[in-house]
Amino acid sequence: MLVNNAGHYELTGLGIDSVLVEPGPSPTRLLANSPRPLDEERAHAYGPLSSIREMFVGNFGQFFASDQGPDPQEIAVAILGLISKSSGERPLRTICGPDYGASQINRQSAPVQAQVRRALGWTC
Repeated sequence: MLVNNAGHYELTGLGIDSVLVEPGPSPTRLLANSPRPLDEERAHAYGPLSSIREMFVGNFGQFFASDQGPDPQEIAVAILGLISKSSGERPLRTICGPDYGASQINRQSAPVQAQVRRALGWTC
């Protein structure tokens, strides 16, 4: 969300589109397959924080299984939509699925990015 795609501004003058696809959570096994702490005793010393990984896995598992769970196909459709657009028509950022505030952060960071572009002489 907060990533500034400087490549977008640098390449636009060359007729090359560089965009950001910002997918929300997706029902993959990425979180469930993330590594557990190797030193369980040390991990338990962190108290309630030691179980945060399992909490995320459980909560997202329930969310993904619910009627409100995101459809990963949305990401593929968004990418296909970007590919289908003509050069220069693609937006810098495309949010797919639940945005968890990404739209608001993007709106708030846009003026700062515009200021940086002006300071660097990038007109796009």
